[in-house]
Amino acid sequence: MEKGKKKNSKEKKQKKRNEEVQKEKLPLKSLVPPAKEKKSEEYRYLLFFTYGENTAINRDDMFDLIDQLNKIPTPPEKTRIDMVILSGGGYPHPAYQMVNVIRSKCKKLKAIIPLYAKSAATLMALGADEIVMGPQSELGPLDMQMEHPLIENLNISAIEGYYPFLHLYEKISSDFFPLALRLATQIIATTGIKREDAVDIAINTTTNYITPIVSQINPTIVNMCYRALTTGESYAYSFLYKYMFKDKPEQERMMLSKTTAHALVWGFQNHGQVITRDDAKLLNLYISYGENYDIFNMMYVITKEMLNILSTSPTDKAIRIISTEQLKQLLNIDSYLGYITFLSYKAYSLVPSLKESLKNVTDPKKISLALRQALSQSVTTLPPNMSEIEKNDIAQVSLELLENIFIKNFKEENALYRVIYNRIIREKTFSKKVAEIIAGRIVEAAKELSETIEIEIDKTPPEVISKYILQILAFL
Repeated sequence: MEKGKKKNSKEKKQKKRNEEVQKEKLPLKSLVPPAKEKKSEEYRYLLFFTYGENTAINRDDMFDLIDQLNKIPTPPEKTRIDMVILSGGGYPHPAYQMVNVIRSKCKKLKAIIPLYAKSAATLMALGADEIVMGPQSELGPLDMQMEHPLIENLNISAIEGYYPFLHLYEKISSDFFPLALRLATQIIATTGIKREDAVDIAINTTTNYITPIVSQINPTIVNMCYRALTTGESYAYSFLYKYMFKDKPEQERMMLSKTTAHALVWGFQNHGQVITRDDAKLLNLYISYGENYDIFNMMYVITKEMLNILSTSPTDKAIRIISTEQLKQLLNIDSYLGYITFLSYKAYSLVPSLKESLKNVTDPKKISLALRQALSQSVTTLPPNMSEIEKNDIAQVSLELLENIFIKNFKEENALYRVIYNRIIREKTFSKKVAEIIAGRIVEAAKELSETIEIEIDKTPPEVISKYILQILAFL
């Protein structure tokens, strides 16, 4: 019995030692919490492609684009570009290549369409990871512009050059042979000649009917248009496969890229057809709503105003890049310029009544006294919640303006311009050239406001009054 107990005791001790050894072999539980995954940095830039109504995307745009992209200091893996496009289209090859260059500079690319991006501009949008569109936004078919092979300096639409041939081909396929067969049957019934002879007569007659129509189609043009459209389809497939559908399983990725690219080329018969955001979603494109994009309304205002500038400017396009940090700075400047616009308006609004009361006064001292009295009375009508600093600013700007008009006899517009220009220069924010441009626009704004929304002006934030000024800064 004692031997058995000793044996059991040895076995227990050995088992305990084995367990301790096994524990030593197990990985230790660390009391140090795992390091938190570092949030990846992302630097966001806005890249504007704004073209005048009659300006096409072309190869020269690459030089402007490279100049702008060279301003990006951040590495591609930390860079996001939001590409804001306003264009009626152009040539597909530079459009395709420009997006390839842009993609080499960033990890993420969004296409923002505030108004329209048609034809080659639609192709550019397909190179993005997603497309942001509002209810007013539109894409277009991948109809490629091309030079007419026979007529110098004439651009033609590939869709509109190829579809007449395609339509005629379909008509011949569906109607030509049935028409010849019916004609042959009638000839046999009325003449009794052999079937072979009747068929020959019918085909010759039908051919003579069709030939004048077919002869109007130039095979060189048809061939060029067909090749342009298939090139557009190939470019679209390449973009969709590499970027928009990259997260799909391989077979689905290929199928979506192929069907979407094909539909964008061959599913439309007119260059100007509109593809809304809902239409685009039906084409499998990744569409985000502008309502969910933080600055979509601002992009709409900027591109719309830039388009207005281009319509009266010797420059027919604008390719510009700006970081979101710069955008914030511009918004602050815009608020400041809006404040100057507000001051100018308040000062300018005093002019009509003073003109009436001082039309027979010539003594400078009496004029100066009248100006100060009018100004003092005007200040008392300002909103009670307005700060004393703002009230003093209005008083100073107004006094300078009124003295320029009524004592120094400047013309109203020149007096207003001088006051605004001096105020901007005093802040040392802009160069003289830029200050001149902005002062001119503020003069227009102050005069327009005084004529249109006199009642609402006191309730309108300065930023809203001058919202269009931001586009000047972005444009310059």
